Amino acid sequence: MQPRKFIRGMKRSRFGGFLLAIIFICGGGFGLPALGAPTKSPEDQAFQAAFVRFQLSQYALAETHFKDFLAKYTNSPHRADAIFYLGRAQLEQSKYPDAIDLLQKSLAESDGLKHEYLFWIAKAQSASGNLTNAAEGFATVAKEFPLSPRRLEAAYDQAEALSQLHDWRAVTNLLQQTNGPFQLAATQDPKNEFAAMGWLLLGEAFLHETNAAEGEKVILGFDAAGLTQDLHWRRQYLLARLQLAGGRAEYALTNSTNVLELSLTSPHQAASVFLQGQILERLGRQADALAVYSKNFVDSQPQEVQRDALTRIIPLTIALNPLPQAIQMLQSNIDQHPQTKAQDLARVSVAELYLKASVTPPGSTELSVPPETYTNLLAGALTNLNMVITNFTNSPLLAKARLDRGWCDWLSGNIDTAKVDFQEAADHLPASPDQAAARFKLADTDFVLKDYIGAASNYGVVLAQYDKTPEVTNSLFDLALYQIAEADIHNGDADGARAAVARILRQYPGSYFGDRGSLLRGEDLNRKTDYPMARKVFLDMEATSPHSPLLPEVDFAIARTHDYEGHWDEAIAGYQQWMTNHLGDSLMPEVEFHLAYAYDKARLTNEALAGFTNFLAHFPTNKTFAPWALNEVADYYYNQKDFISAEKYYQELFKYTEAGDVAYEAHFWAGKSALAGQRSGDARVYFSDLVKLTNAPQALVARAYFALSETLFQQYVAGQTNEDYLSEAIAAISKCTNGAPTNTIAVEALGRMGDYYMHWADQNPPTNYAIAKQMYHMVANFPPNSANVAARDQAEFGLGLIAEREHQVEAALDHYLRVLDFDPDRFNAYWIDRAGEYAARLCEDHQLWDRAVKVYDRVLAAVPALRPMLEKKIIADQARLEARNR
Repeated sequence: MQPRKFIRGMKRSRFGGFLLAIIFICGGGFGLPALGAPTKSPEDQAFQAAFVRFQLSQYALAETHFKDFLAKYTNSPHRADAIFYLGRAQLEQSKYPDAIDLLQKSLAESDGLKHEYLFWIAKAQSASGNLTNAAEGFATVAKEFPLSPRRLEAAYDQAEALSQLHDWRAVTNLLQQTNGPFQLAATQDPKNEFAAMGWLLLGEAFLHETNAAEGEKVILGFDAAGLTQDLHWRRQYLLARLQLAGGRAEYALTNSTNVLELSLTSPHQAASVFLQGQILERLGRQADALAVYSKNFVDSQPQEVQRDALTRIIPLTIALNPLPQAIQMLQSNIDQHPQTKAQDLARVSVAELYLKASVTPPGSTELSVPPETYTNLLAGALTNLNMVITNFTNSPLLAKARLDRGWCDWLSGNIDTAKVDFQEAADHLPASPDQAAARFKLADTDFVLKDYIGAASNYGVVLAQYDKTPEVTNSLFDLALYQIAEADIHNGDADGARAAVARILRQYPGSYFGDRGSLLRGEDLNRKTDYPMARKVFLDMEATSPHSPLLPEVDFAIARTHDYEGHWDEAIAGYQQWMTNHLGDSLMPEVEFHLAYAYDKARLTNEALAGFTNFLAHFPTNKTFAPWALNEVADYYYNQKDFISAEKYYQELFKYTEAGDVAYEAHFWAGKSALAGQRSGDARVYFSDLVKLTNAPQALVARAYFALSETLFQQYVAGQTNEDYLSEAIAAISKCTNGAPTNTIAVEALGRMGDYYMHWADQNPPTNYAIAKQMYHMVANFPPNSANVAARDQAEFGLGLIAEREHQVEAALDHYLRVLDFDPDRFNAYWIDRAGEYAARLCEDHQLWDRAVKVYDRVLAAVPALRPMLEKKIIADQARLEARNR
């Protein structure tokens, strides 16, 4: 008896595969020979030796023996089996590439095991994380091998792979199909565990699709009798979640009791408890929820479970009690569980509550307790933090504990010890607002200890590393700049101090810092969009300090308040007045640029052009604003279709390499200008130069390759005797598809390449259209999220055109109709119009008047604006249809 004949009698292994349900005995199969039985051949013995090792889970030895067997017995009738179990042995050892390669290459000699080969290839792909290919492999088994005992399992595994890809819509579509592999196989074997697992997965998919009612219907609709304890728990757990998501919390609560009763394992118990807590919270029963969550904060639970419990226990305790009492209750709970695995999180969390209470004024609405209650708050925080720092040296919260302990020392006036903790926290926390706070407080300790150079340096690190983090920029940057200014004054760096204060004036609001308080307050009002009050603050400062060296910044700030409000006339007047009052000031370039920009925003196009042109004449070397002024002038001429002038100014931008993206973009738009001016040769040079710039943004380079290919194709179309242009166009556009063939521009490029090849084939009969079709098919077959609707429709339309050229009318019509099979929420009107026109023409050419009318109706559903024209055609076709039917 061949081992493959035992496949149906095997049970699932670690990968959903099989272990032998029986041991070969009494001479059956490849077991030990019975008394008097003939001795097996060396070949059979070698196979049995390998097979028994596989059976006993000795996968490394099994792999070695099967390899030796295959090398020695090259024509053995057991070869397909040996390859199969060799692949399985490699899979069990996590040698996924080896298993996949072996089984794929051996499909041709898989004999009757082809479905098994394909199934285990998919298993290996799934285990290695290649979920897309795994799903396709499982689908092949489920669809193409309807008699395979693997069909139900494969159908489920396909859905499971799609769920891991978070493609829940595909999961629901797959499992809902009444004539699909899953439901057909599940109907034949409803008690199979994969049938139950499939229904559960469908319910889960509906939960993710926010269709809780349909999910509950699925879960209640399949027979739960005979389920394993684990599947029964999963069913009840999912049912409660669906009821909770569907707004039926009372039903979910009742069902959660069943979930708890079924949860025999620790993970199930923890999940059941957490779910019941969520339900109770939804019902507004916070105290009951707190009691339930507390069941997970016990020593026997894993660390991650305890941590999850704490994330709800702490806020609920605070919500139900005044802060001091909440702290006391939480502290008592922690002290009663000294072996709790999440004690580091618990103690850091409670320490932070102590800190919060210590800086909250006694008698505030939140606390309303006597002042003496706060006497030992910092001591309580320090006690918890010291325990974490001492006893949890590998905790991920260690650096956070150092930050919090630094705060305790800072508030206690122990600056030297605070500095040590802030330094440790700044060095070991990940990039985050907490790290920014640690670095900032380290700078504060330097400042208090009169290390002004160190203070300025650490404040500068915060500014440099967190300029793109609003949570930090909004809370710390203005104060950091002010501290830098003060530190620079102590260091005798007047220019540095002025620069720091000027930056505050331009960028940030502030509070009342010394004699700069009023200025900072005005900027604060600007950031809060209270521009009239900001102006009042600035005007008051002018009145009280008419000779301040900061007066140019203040006047500029006043004009900017009008600019922020969109009051362009007042902003323009303010900038103009500034230029009269502060001629020669270092802010002149910035003010003149903003004046021109204000003209532009006010749609005073001629004045804006003059302003930017004047700026370039006055400050041609200004690296901050000159590139932008050039770009504005170039864009103006481009929009006016003065492509020669636009090209000239874009060229000027080339030299500002330090300007970054705007300079690289200039190469692109210079090419577009030349192309619009009918100078494809010059455009080709610009685009070719751009793709050679090593520091250009990759997205822009891709656009440049695309534009270069279009330019070359135009040159080919203009003079079709030179096929080198077409070859170069194809080479250029191929750059867009290399490396990332599924991004938007790559998909569009593949479709355009199809156009190139089709045009070439049109002009060079009898050349076939194979390559063009290949390009179009690639685009049409991309997953929906990898190709936009226009690209896919254009590809289908191109395939239709080629089919017509090849006299394949039905195929052409099919491609056009695919374009018309659109999603009402996601379609491209242009391609629907074109596909409809060509599909209707084909129908009319073959006197299929009724089909032509349906095509027109479909087009009208997407593009109602075409009704006046299409109604005439509909009436004409209906008349022809009636005439034929008389």
